[in-house]
Amino acid sequence: MSAVVSNTCGKPAKTVSDAKASIVSRAAAGSVEEAPAVMFRITSSNELTLPSVQIYDCVYKARGKTAKFRLQLRQDRPASGEIPMAPAEGKFIAVGGSENTALIEDLKKALEAKHLPKESGRITELAFGAVVIGERQSRSSGGAYSDKPRGDWKLIKLFLPRGGDDGEVYLNLNPVSGEAEFSIKDSDYGDYLLEQFAKVL
Repeated sequence: MSAVVSNTCGKPAKTVSDAKASIVSRAAAGSVEEAPAVMFRITSSNELTLPSVQIYDCVYKARGKTAKFRLQLRQDRPASGEIPMAPAEGKFIAVGGSENTALIEDLKKALEAKHLPKESGRITELAFGAVVIGERQSRSSGGAYSDKPRGDWKLIKLFLPRGGDDGEVYLNLNPVSGEAEFSIKDSDYGDYLLEQFAKVL
């Protein structure tokens, strides 16, 4: 698999910094439309878990607001096959004191949701199903992913709720650089995903 995601819009992607996360634009493979992505910082947790489970502390800072949440991901085997893929699952875990206003506003743009979610109660965790669609990927300055040269990005498609497909979204992780991003799968999922994320991120 030489390229999982390619950039057809020709615009350079912004890079995420420790001080501030940002929206970057890139296009899904085979698409001529821009596919915005919300980038955030991740740090591997020191919690002891199974070798197949990774836990990340996640932070998104923008416009004076700091959203905090945790990501738990379980992948029992590496991606393999002619088109390398591997089943996975996980959950987002709420963190007290998270200010998610700016994050939800930016996710609304990136996921092409039509409405901001109404006020709803917080939940402690949000479980999802997943499939890993690329490992050891490199990311170009334009936002394209490729396995040549090898890199540190893992590309994942999430299914919410776990066991269903009411919402699908891409989640790409680079534990080495401490970067991660949410990227749109289909605008039809936007409002559902935003409503779910607002409860836990």
